[in-house]
Amino acid sequence: MKNIKHFLKEQTEGEGEKLKHIEHLEDHPINDGAKGFQHAVGALQKVKQHIDMKHISPDLAMKHDGSPSIVYGHHPDTGKFFVASKSAFNKTPKINYTNADIEKNHGHAPGLVDKLKSALKHLPKISPKKGVFQGDVLYSEGDVKNEAGKVRFKPNTITYSAKENKFGLYTHTEYRGNDSASMNAHFDPDLSKFKNHSDVYHREPGHDTSKVSISPEEKEQYDHHLKSAMALHTQHGHQMYGPIEKVKDHMKSYINTTVRTGEEPSPEGLQHHLIANYGKAIDKLKTPQSKNKKSEELKGHVNHVQVNQKHFENFLKLHRHLQVAKDSLVRSLSKHTGGLDHEIAGKKVKPEGFVINHEGRPTKLNDRHEFNKMNFLARNP
Repeated sequence: MKNIKHFLKEQTEGEGEKLKHIEHLEDHPINDGAKGFQHAVGALQKVKQHIDMKHISPDLAMKHDGSPSIVYGHHPDTGKFFVASKSAFNKTPKINYTNADIEKNHGHAPGLVDKLKSALKHLPKISPKKGVFQGDVLYSEGDVKNEAGKVRFKPNTITYSAKENKFGLYTHTEYRGNDSASMNAHFDPDLSKFKNHSDVYHREPGHDTSKVSISPEEKEQYDHHLKSAMALHTQHGHQMYGPIEKVKDHMKSYINTTVRTGEEPSPEGLQHHLIANYGKAIDKLKTPQSKNKKSEELKGHVNHVQVNQKHFENFLKLHRHLQVAKDSLVRSLSKHTGGLDHEIAGKKVKPEGFVINHEGRPTKLNDRHEFNKMNFLARNP
């Protein structure tokens, strides 16, 4: 019998493949150079189009700070309802039809056991008789506070308030195909056959852009920074992306560091980042040969950044323009919270962010300098 591990291809985060880490929009050019830049621009333009159209589409969804991500539905080979964590995609998958299965497969993780048991208890109340889906658990009975007819829950960093129910889930993915071997991930799930039940708070994809608007200031900022990014791409792209490709993993790590520290990214800062990270790695090595090899690798990277400093400067400007253009749209989208209140440490904040599905590929849209920094500080007080 085929199992759920065959549903997905072990490749990227694109549609029809395994749902993995979703990238920030402005990081696409780091990953894929000119092709990544074009995808980022297309995604931005699609978000703007959704705002202008003032409608609801599963291609544009509010991102929820849920945990864990679960796969659930009626298994196509057995017809029985199941729940699973991401270990559904292991070489030896863990599929749970009963509480006993959950204890056997996940007994080492009590918190996960409680979530999966709650999902197994409540999700059949709303799920259709066919189909396999994936979603993020917002809350279960053991981790909510009931206040004035609402539940308050904190799956990760954000504290949410929503109408009172026993289990909350945000479904964002559907697996389609004629059998388990051919099923692939799609980010526009058909949830029309789901039922309503008073025990389950079920969030569906699709952000209602009829309830948002882009101000003249936000539109001007979006237009200016998108135009500036496109000009840099046109003028320098043929020289710029090659040098970035050689250190792209270090570049992404450095960008994340600057988000936390508030530092303005620069070629000099990237060099300091390389020296600090390689220094830690070299200190852990035991033999002179391995230390020398790592040191030479560091020298090569630092020299590469120095020689191509102008290209790195232009790329970081492009990255910044994409980020600011995106932020203007995120501010517009955040004017509608989808019926949820959002707080961090008692302070009201915008939603975590949004996800746009462009050309079958999901892209993350969030204000990194607000949410990501607060997320980091909340976890490292």
